[in-house]
Amino acid sequence: MIKKVLKCSIVQDLLPNYIEKLTNYDTNQAVQEHLNICAYCKNSYAQMVADIGKTDKTPVIELKFLKKVKRTRVLAAVLCVILTLVLSYLIYTMEYKYNMDKTDLSGAVTEFMAPFNGAVEAYVLETKEIDGILFASFKDQNNGTVNGIAKFLKGFNQKYRIVQTKVESSEYSTVLQFYPVEIKDEQYIAVSGYNLSDEIKYYGLDYSTYSNPGYLSKDRVSESVKFEVKNQQFLEFYKTKELESLLVKSVENTLYNYHLVETSIYDANGVEITENFRIVDGSTHNVSSGAGKAELFLLYVYIAIVIGLGIIITRYFLTE
Repeated sequence: MIKKVLKCSIVQDLLPNYIEKLTNYDTNQAVQEHLNICAYCKNSYAQMVADIGKTDKTPVIELKFLKKVKRTRVLAAVLCVILTLVLSYLIYTMEYKYNMDKTDLSGAVTEFMAPFNGAVEAYVLETKEIDGILFASFKDQNNGTVNGIAKFLKGFNQKYRIVQTKVESSEYSTVLQFYPVEIKDEQYIAVSGYNLSDEIKYYGLDYSTYSNPGYLSKDRVSESVKFEVKNQQFLEFYKTKELESLLVKSVENTLYNYHLVETSIYDANGVEITENFRIVDGSTHNVSSGAGKAELFLLYVYIAIVIGLGIIITRYFLTE
């Protein structure tokens, strides 16, 4: 047991633990009795208590500063995330930038075809969207017999990017063209008609086919699948398999190796009048071309780079 009467040197050594309440009851009693009678040790005790009070306040100030720094870093990280998303979106909208508007789509086709042979000043006639894929039939404003179809894909921003065009020329003043297209791995035939006169009541999709297996010219026959003309300007789509099924059902004999080759037009009595609309003055232009755009590999690479840098910088701000 520690003696009741302590030397100043011992009390000086015990004071830090005494102040922190780390000493036992007997030691506390002895130290307290000494402080009651020793002014020197009492002053030392008071000084130590004051010093401990000062050191207690320092971490509070530092903590507030650290909290402020942390808030600033979190804010910087949030701004970095927002900036990354905005830049990625802006890069995305560089491709998906066209509205569902004929004027906007016409400009898209004209711009898209400008670098290629057979460039046109496009005027969009009709549009139709199937499973998120938009098709637009168009004609050349400088030559009404040059026409085509354009394919657009819709983005998550509800705007479109042009990916493909097909252009043909017609030898007829009444224009009726067909275009093989693909929609989600299924084959379709798009049929575009414009400048149709009132006397035209039906149009046909004409197939070259054979009455016997093989490709002998003596067995070659022509058959047509006919449809009613409901509007003088239209854009219709038919599944290739369904057209072939209609062709088979329309004839009694078995057909072989059928292939869609041209179109025809008919009056109300079902009489073919295609040649009535042939242009004979030689003013037509023989045009047949197609253009396509590659997949969005580079676009996604640029977006990935922006996102990658954004993640790195964000982690830097959030790392202590």
